[in-house]
Amino acid sequence: MPRYRATIQINGVDGETPAAARGALEEQLRRSGLENCRVVSVDPEGLPGRHAAPRPAPVPAANSGWRRDSNAGGLLLVAAAAWAFWFFWWMLSNGTE
Repeated sequence: MPRYRATIQINGVDGETPAAARGALEEQLRRSGLENCRVVSVDPEGLPGRHAAPRPAPVPAANSGWRRDSNAGGLLLVAAAAWAFWFFWWMLSNGTE
């Protein structure tokens, strides 16, 4: 006969601390006749549980298209500034003769 694992959620367990609530629940389970069971976690009601661990944000690849576009924009900006510098230098140097 195949064996299965069941997950249940029980609300309304009373206790002063999570450890006390865990102890009370384990005692109730033991008295009910369930042998192969254990309490995995006890969380306060009204707060989100610890079901899904947060995942880190994906790291973009170093050679992505956005990098190439930003580099091209930077080069265009440097070229425009160099052209403006050269143009004003040429205008001022030719105007004094």
